[in-house]
Amino acid sequence: MNIKTILITGASKGIGASFSNFLASEGYRIIGIARNKDQLIKTFNSLPNQNLNHDILPIDITDFNLVKEKLSHINLYCLINNAGIAQSNLLHEASLDEINQIMNINLISALNISNTIIPKMILNKIGRIINISSILGLNPLKFVGAYSMSKAALIQMTKSQSIELAKYNILVNAICPGYIITDLNRSFLESEKSSKLKSKIPLDRFASCDELLPSLKMLVDLNNSYMTGSIITIDGGMNSTL
Repeated sequence: MNIKTILITGASKGIGASFSNFLASEGYRIIGIARNKDQLIKTFNSLPNQNLNHDILPIDITDFNLVKEKLSHINLYCLINNAGIAQSNLLHEASLDEINQIMNINLISALNISNTIIPKMILNKIGRIINISSILGLNPLKFVGAYSMSKAALIQMTKSQSIELAKYNILVNAICPGYIITDLNRSFLESEKSSKLKSKIPLDRFASCDELLPSLKMLVDLNNSYMTGSIITIDGGMNSTL
């Protein structure tokens, strides 16, 4: 097995693109999944260490059977379940279709991908799974009830996986970011409209994707051999105020 191979979902932009670029620079071979093929190609063409033969899978992660078909043969050292969407609505006003969509993308797809690659990790007697949750999975805010539900469930999935897989030397942890500036939300987070939200953060600022990387580096490191079932919050202290 090539223990340097890492699969990242939602890899075309934002946190996933940042993770892909950083881990490629660290010498890992990256396989990226995203729906937007053009953006995925653009991101991966600019990754460092192209000699490692990084690869892309431009597929919809909610096509559960296709995911199994594409991934069941792949030997991975690490899986990073990063793909996710957010919705802004009140929970009691959200339609079942909206709830199903966010649960399928943020939770069920992560479980399906995990369950697809875990058998080979068991055979190899080593593996790392990192689930990207959110501080809103720990403490919800108004208008993001469905998102908070999905991320809370992802945290419990992380803990359950860590218990079940420990005997196979597969370590499972989660990162719960706070508000991270990406191209998708930059215009809002850098505007005056975000001042009330920022006031909830003791460090009084939003984070960049780069500020997630030290924790990511630790979790993927082969020498990090005793940390599993941990939920790491990276939120400028926001979770302590909610």
